[in-house]
Amino acid sequence: MPEKCPVCGQQVEVEVGFYYGTGYVSYALSIAICVASLIAWWLFIGFSIYDNSIYWWLGFNGILLLSLQPVLMRWSRTIWMAFFVRYDEDWHQPPQSTGRVNATFKNAI
Repeated sequence: MPEKCPVCGQQVEVEVGFYYGTGYVSYALSIAICVASLIAWWLFIGFSIYDNSIYWWLGFNGILLLSLQPVLMRWSRTIWMAFFVRYDEDWHQPPQSTGRVNATFKNAI
């Protein structure tokens, strides 16, 4: 991952350990994909106690999750950052000066 967003310049690594919470988001996304693939398998192929279709689904689901891991990692980082960093519609414009001097800066002079 780059240090800053190439479009808006937002620092990607907000603080040390910021992305530890992405594990929870990634877990929730993985569970959603597992449930969706289970429902799709059940509707299109079906499950039966007389064959091994549940084991075939488990294998398919494992391969699906492994192949989607890079995408899930980036989605979970993006979702986690969206919880804590607000979107600014005027990100491309520099902030306007109010004419006030910071009190700590004024005292330092």
